[in-house]
Amino acid sequence: MPDRPSAQEPTVTWVMVSYGGVDDARELYDSLAIQPGDPARDAHVVIACNGAGDGDLARRVFADELARGGVTVLDFPDNPGYLPALRRTLSQVEADGAVVLSNCDLTADAAFLPALREALARFPRALTLAPSIVNELGQDQNPHLLRPRPTWWLRGLAILHRFPPLADVMLLRRGGHSSLVVKNGVEGQTMWSGHGSCVVFAPEFFARGGSLDYPFPLFGEELWIGAEVERLAGEVRYVPALRLRHRAHASTGSGRRRGWVARVQYEGLAYWAREGRRRGW
Repeated sequence: MPDRPSAQEPTVTWVMVSYGGVDDARELYDSLAIQPGDPARDAHVVIACNGAGDGDLARRVFADELARGGVTVLDFPDNPGYLPALRRTLSQVEADGAVVLSNCDLTADAAFLPALREALARFPRALTLAPSIVNELGQDQNPHLLRPRPTWWLRGLAILHRFPPLADVMLLRRGGHSSLVVKNGVEGQTMWSGHGSCVVFAPEFFARGGSLDYPFPLFGEELWIGAEVERLAGEVRYVPALRLRHRAHASTGSGRRRGWVARVQYEGLAYWAREGRRRGW
């Protein structure tokens, strides 16, 4: 079982889920300005390789970091998806500090890791933190959900995704990213759930029994995480000092036809429409 290097303080574990995004993962890794041995700037990075050939490429691209023990590469050739890849990773890799889940198509401000440690100390009730994630349109994708999506919205979106070409035209535009939900968020603002492209799980999320057992490979992760934080009576806090930039990526970016994305999304949306009705959303 691959373990993170031992350290006096808990180490941040950053799980980058790759589906054809190893080069992007390298760029994200470099942007973090990781300094091994520095408690404020150290992190153990795991490349969760869902795409064919990603594992071999990652081992070449991260050869030096693998030799030092700062990076772990895991192969998931069956492509379990996004949140399931995190669940599988944490069954194989020791993580005693905060856990960051992200896509690969991000770059970070060099101060991200020190700011993360400060935010964890400043918001002890937070079970997850929502970074500032600025998309290609210059919009911050957080704060994301101040409350759960209403059942009627989930039902309508599920119906729309039964017709992939229509979903392509109506929904999968705007540079490949979600529409902005809340403008002008303020430091420390609470919300129901942050944007799923990067989620910071505080250690307390796992200590309280937070579940990652989301039954679908893609989409709706924000709803699952928000529901878990609500169940655990915790908080989600917006931390704009955690700055990221989000670009369209190879698997779902605006550069390709994405009718297949709508087909994948339909089952999850139908599930949440039923779940939303049960929960009274």
